[in-house]
Amino acid sequence: MKKIIILILFLMACFNTYAGELFQFNYKLGQRFHVEGYVDEDLYKNDILVKSVRLKNVGDLYVTKILGNKAFHEGTFRYYTAEGISGEFVKREEYPTKFFRDIHGNYEIKDIYFMPVVRGVPTFPDTPLEVGDQWSSRAYEAHDFRELYGISKPVMLPAAVSYQYLGNTEIDGEKIAKISINYVINYTLQYQYGTNFETPLPYRIIGYFNQVYLWNLDRGLPHSYKENFDYVFIMSNGETIEYSGKSRAVLTVTEDTGKDQLIIKNIMNKLQENIPSVEVTSTDQGIVINIGEILFRFDSDELTEGAEADLANIVEVLKDFPNRRIRVVGHTDSAGPEDYNLSLSLRRAKRTVYELKKIYPGLSGRTTYLGMGESKPIANNETEAGRRKNRRVEIIILNE
Repeated sequence: MKKIIILILFLMACFNTYAGELFQFNYKLGQRFHVEGYVDEDLYKNDILVKSVRLKNVGDLYVTKILGNKAFHEGTFRYYTAEGISGEFVKREEYPTKFFRDIHGNYEIKDIYFMPVVRGVPTFPDTPLEVGDQWSSRAYEAHDFRELYGISKPVMLPAAVSYQYLGNTEIDGEKIAKISINYVINYTLQYQYGTNFETPLPYRIIGYFNQVYLWNLDRGLPHSYKENFDYVFIMSNGETIEYSGKSRAVLTVTEDTGKDQLIIKNIMNKLQENIPSVEVTSTDQGIVINIGEILFRFDSDELTEGAEADLANIVEVLKDFPNRRIRVVGHTDSAGPEDYNLSLSLRRAKRTVYELKKIYPGLSGRTTYLGMGESKPIANNETEAGRRKNRRVEIIILNE
C-alpha cells in the first residue's frame, strides 16, 4: 500500500510540474516581419449596401533596435484595392511607420506613424497560461480619419478586451497556440467648440471585433489570424455608415544573419565623426543613409559650405558597394505649396547625384534620383524640430 501511495504522489508531482506556456514576443535585432493580409468589406449607408470592396495590405518591418524589454520596428505598409473584372490588386497608399512594441505586445507609436487602423492586440500577461485560461486588458483601436473626414489626429477608440487560450495545434511541424480575442466598441467622439459640421463627421462609433489569433510557441512570435468586424458610425447629420467584413493575414519572419547590422555599424563608424547628424538604417529597399538638411541652403538647391566635403565622405562609403545601384531621394517639410515642395525635393536629389558623380565618376550609370516632396514625413510637421527632420536627403544603397 505504501508503494502505491508513493507512486500516486510521484505521478501527481509530475503533473504539477507543468507550468503552462509563457507568451512573450521573442525579438531579435535584424528580424524582418512580412505581413500579408486580405480584407473583404461591405459598406452600408442608412442600412443600404453601397459597395463591396476587397483590400490587400502588405507590411515589411525590421527590428532595428532593442531597448530592455521592447523592440523598435521600422518599415512600410502598402495598401491595395482589387480593381476591375479581373480583381487585380492596385497599390493605393504607402505608409512609413516606426514604433516600439514590448515583449507583452504593448505599442508605443507616434501619431504621425499610425496606419489606417492599428489595433492594440494581443497583449499577454507576464505569467504562464494553460489551455482554457482567460484574461483581459484595456486596449485602444486607432483609426486614421485624415482622408475620410479631415480629422488631423488618430481617433483612439477604447475597448475592454477579452482573451482565451483555446488550445494547441501543429502547422508545418511547429507548435501553434490558438487564442480568441473579442471586444466591443461604444464611443462618442469629442470635438472642439465651434467645429464646422457642414461636412458630416462621425459622432458615435458602435461595433464589435473578434479574432482567432495563432501564435507560434516554438518561435515566440505571431503566426496568423482570422477576424470579423462590424462598425456603425452615427454621423453628425443623423445618417449611419456601417463597415462590416472579415479579414485574414499571415506573418512571415526571417532572421537577419547580422550582415546588414554589421554594414550599418561600419558605415556609421566612417561617417559619424564628420557628419554627426547622419542616420543609417536597414529597410526593405536597402541601406538608407539619411544626411538630413545639411547639404543645402534654406529653400534652395545651392550647396552649403562644407557640403562637398560631406559628400566626399559619403562617396568613400559608396565605393565599398561597386555592384549595388544607388538611389538618391529628396524630401521636404509641409511648409509652402505641395507642387513647389515636390519640385524642390527633385532639384535637390538631382543636384546631389550630380555632385556625387563629379567626385566619383564610377557612380555613373547606376545612380538614380527621386523627389518625394512632403509626402513621406518622418516627424511632426507642426513643430520646427519636426520640419527640420523632414527636410532631408536619403542615399539608398539598394539591395542586390
